[in-house]
Amino acid sequence: MKDRTFEQNTTENKSGSTENRVANRRSRDAGAKLIFDNPILCAQFLRGYTNLEILKNIRPEDIEDISERFLPLWQENRDSDSVKRIRLHQVPGTDTLYLIAMIEHQSKVDYDMSFRVLRYMVLILTDYAAEQEKQCKGITGTKTFRYPPVLPVVFYDGPGNWTAETNFP
Repeated sequence: MKDRTFEQNTTENKSGSTENRVANRRSRDAGAKLIFDNPILCAQFLRGYTNLEILKNIRPEDIEDISERFLPLWQENRDSDSVKRIRLHQVPGTDTLYLIAMIEHQSKVDYDMSFRVLRYMVLILTDYAAEQEKQCKGITGTKTFRYPPVLPVVFYDGPGNWTAETNFP
């Protein structure tokens, strides 16, 4: 299958000379990816657009990209998706939040998205539990063990409104 991310077009300009242009077919994905790949922009997004009190004081240095840990586990080719571990400040009961940024640029709504988000969340929380068990054997079986919150963000840039479920039933 031919990768159609970039296509080269040759056109003639007004002066009659030939111009070569490369069209990026994933520019919308790239724009959203840019936000989450840059800790400064990601922090600004979280503070300004999520309307969550626990994220109002997020700083770029609080954001750690841990996407590489999950790419082999995801069955889909999701190189535009990212997972961030975010250190929270002054939030009772937790010091970490996981952010899943799923960038969707497609021609139609994905009605299976809530299940995909659920799968990603399970992978992240399973990894978190294993990490905690390495630090303190048996911790996940205790009454005081808590999983951190996971904030899935899906960017949909297709035509019309998103009409698929936004919650997993």
